[in-house]
Amino acid sequence: MSHSITIRCDICGATHSSSAADSVGALREVIVQMSWSRARWDGRVIDMCGGCGAREMTPSAPGRHCGSCEGGELFDALGHDRIGHRLANALLRAGIDNLELLSGFSARQLRDLDGIGAVSARHALNRLHSAPNERRS
Repeated sequence: MSHSITIRCDICGATHSSSAADSVGALREVIVQMSWSRARWDGRVIDMCGGCGAREMTPSAPGRHCGSCEGGELFDALGHDRIGHRLANALLRAGIDNLELLSGFSARQLRDLDGIGAVSARHALNRLHSAPNERRS
């Protein structure tokens, strides 16, 4: 009987599947060679693809939020950090361009969008429901 094991990046939603691996542990060993990692995020251990891992390790320039931030409602609400910008860009690509539209989505619906994983979905909803003065980053 053939089966496939898939691991999903909890930040961007990217996946890696293998039908050759006989366990999740064996698949994790293989993807470590592809720069995937496990990281602690908000008290949880998450899976992170190589692209997200590299972006998270890149230091931000002091005094700048980001080199390509156009600002706006989504960017301001989700935070001027790497995860906030990636999330806002993924939402814009999905046609969600304001907080009113975003507020109609559940975490599960957000995870179904391209480029959004469980951590990003939770981050979006947490930031959306936080008080405005807590959103400043």
